[in-house]
Amino acid sequence: MTEARSDYRVALCTRELDEADLSRCVTIIRAGGAVDVDSTKLRAATVLALAENGDEVVGVGSVKPVRTAYATGIAKKSGFDFPSETPELGYVAVDAPHKGKGLSHRLVAELLRGQKGRLFATTDDRFMKRTLSAAGFVQKGHEWKGRRGQLSLWVRT
Repeated sequence: MTEARSDYRVALCTRELDEADLSRCVTIIRAGGAVDVDSTKLRAATVLALAENGDEVVGVGSVKPVRTAYATGIAKKSGFDFPSETPELGYVAVDAPHKGKGLSHRLVAELLRGQKGRLFATTDDRFMKRTLSAAGFVQKGHEWKGRRGQLSLWVRT
């Protein structure tokens, strides 16, 4: 576990999430409104990081499994070609009462710690864009219309 300022612990998840924690993660992600997630999708993550305050999960992030067809579609929408075997960083979300404490930065840092090679992410959120930029991601291509706003592609090599 990475221990830093405050009472928050942010670390890669090395255990099987129980139903309560899994449900909590899904609730936090859904509250963000950017993506539609369920427990099956979250369980499929190749890497999962959690932010906890005491025994409560207050933030989550993941590296999703490679989805070549999805990545190819994102490349087309953005007008920026990248390898379709590139994994995606996603589901980074923090529960509303715990926002503004740097947890998204810490979640992304944990997710990137053991990652080698390229990753991509998409977002329409200005705060997430700052988090991605601070973590070495660079915006590529052009924006396109998403469900709730203009999405952009971010790539880290």
